[in-house]
Amino acid sequence: MNIILDASVLGIGFYHRQAQTGVGRVAERLMTGLWKASDINLSLAASSHLPETMRYARATLGSAGPAFVNRPAERRQAAIENGLLAPFSLNSLPTKVIRQAFYQGKKRLGGDEARFDTKQFPHGSIYHSPFYPIPGAVGQDRSVTSVQTIHDLIPIFHPEWFPKGDNTVRQVLDRLPPDAQVITVSEATKEDFCTYTRTDPARVTPIHLAASTALFYPVTDSLALQAIRQQYSLGDAPYLLSLATFEPRKNIDHLVRCFAQLARSGDIPADVKLVLVGTKGWKFDQIMGELAQSDALRSRIVVTGFVPDAQLAPLYSGALGFVYPSLYEGFGLPPLEAMQCGLPVIASSIPALTEVVGDAALTVPPTDADALKQAMLQMINSASLRDELSIKSRARAALFSWDRFIDQHIALYRTIRR
Repeated sequence: MNIILDASVLGIGFYHRQAQTGVGRVAERLMTGLWKASDINLSLAASSHLPETMRYARATLGSAGPAFVNRPAERRQAAIENGLLAPFSLNSLPTKVIRQAFYQGKKRLGGDEARFDTKQFPHGSIYHSPFYPIPGAVGQDRSVTSVQTIHDLIPIFHPEWFPKGDNTVRQVLDRLPPDAQVITVSEATKEDFCTYTRTDPARVTPIHLAASTALFYPVTDSLALQAIRQQYSLGDAPYLLSLATFEPRKNIDHLVRCFAQLARSGDIPADVKLVLVGTKGWKFDQIMGELAQSDALRSRIVVTGFVPDAQLAPLYSGALGFVYPSLYEGFGLPPLEAMQCGLPVIASSIPALTEVVGDAALTVPPTDADALKQAMLQMINSASLRDELSIKSRARAALFSWDRFIDQHIALYRTIRR
């Protein structure tokens, strides 16, 4: 089968690895899984950021990696840019200068969006975009089958949670070809999508995500656990952990308030900390304002900023439990990653998260402060509860795998090419 995958979301994150999102992880898994599949002839496309995407593909899959279907002139220009960049490190001043010069040049010529010639696509191609809109020329060519992944409709239902101008999801829906197949990352997102767009549910296939077994696993090595504590100045203190971009829908300010109330009341031991892992997002200052109320509270809440993937497993494994009070999710990878590390989880009782955690976690309404405080109290004070949830967590996480994710994609491709 001839599959064309839009890999531009991976190119965008190539020069700024700390800015990579869950969407990028998913696209990377899909690309590498399809590249290894024996019955798939994989090509790549970049609907934007072609030089970055080509450089990412070469660095990840090598010089013998998939061919790009972008027009030859665009590929030549991207190769020239990458050739000039090759001698310099990714974030060096010369790299920034060269990239800015090419960006300004493309802007004067009409922008960075690719213009595809579908006549040059392999015969019977399936064009799959794992995030960005299906390009117009692709969607209009009935000889090309379009597949679009929808991760969530959160910006549609709650635009107030996003900065103005963040309209990618709206563009995806507006440009979706009428006969396109749609993949969602959960049954919850399928229901949201079908309800909002009135799409025939038969055209929508939920395929669950997974957590990397190479990155997320129970760490029992005391030296590794101690090293991560030392790196983030945790000492020997027990801690609850949360991981999310600091933005309103992740509800981190609610978590901070609830933890602060428990700390001030003396209901939890004085040495228990709350560790927040994540990068600055929309309305970051509002969330951080919760931390500025007292010196005593600031000493019990540790904000790590970005943590490299390789350090996440020991940070997860050393925690008492994981807390994820998100207001809305399309799937919710962090709780699954935590469960795969054997960590007890507290999660919001929203549809996408309950679909992931099942009965292996404590679930609470995302705005119910009393329920969240009670769940954290239970988690902190009951070793038997933590042990019980840890066993359930690992069993639940085993139901999700990237191999299954790839197999289900290939099965769908086979179905729609018949």
